This record gives sequence, structure tokens and C-alpha cells, in this order.
Amino acid sequence: MIKLIATDMDGTFLNKEGTFNKCFINLFYKIQAADIKFVIASGNQFLRLYHQFIPMSENIYFIADNGAYISIGAHLLTLQ
Repeated sequence: MIKLIATDMDGTFLNKEGTFNKCFINLFYKIQAADIKFVIASGNQFLRLYHQFIPMSENIYFIADNGAYISIGAHLLTLQ
């Protein structure tokens, strides 16, 4: 059983234009309905990542700033 899906952003999840495939939005809600957590792990700044994923952002786990910022949506869990 899959519990969590994690992805990097640049060169992995995002295309050459720096955006994700809009088909992912429907897939995200299916993942969420199956109680699978979606994690974005990136060296990018949190706010940049958060804004890229509106309206889904509040239900995404973010590991940003090279691991220094960890949150669930805008709810900060740890900052170093």
C-alpha cells in the first residue's frame, strides 16, 4: 500500500517551462482521497513552491530551502 509520494521539482516534476502538467490537479485529488500524502522536496524557497500549487497547497507537505523549512501547507513544522 502506498502511503506517501515525494518528488523533487526542477528537472523532475516540472517541465522545461517550470510548470507542472495541469492533469496533475485531478490526480492530486484522487491521491488525497486515497489518503496518500504528497510531498514536494526542493531546494527552492517555500513561498515559490506554495504559490505554484494553489489551490492544492494547503494539502501538500513541503520540504523546502534545502530541508531547512518543513510544513504542511502553510503550517510550519520546523525551520532551521
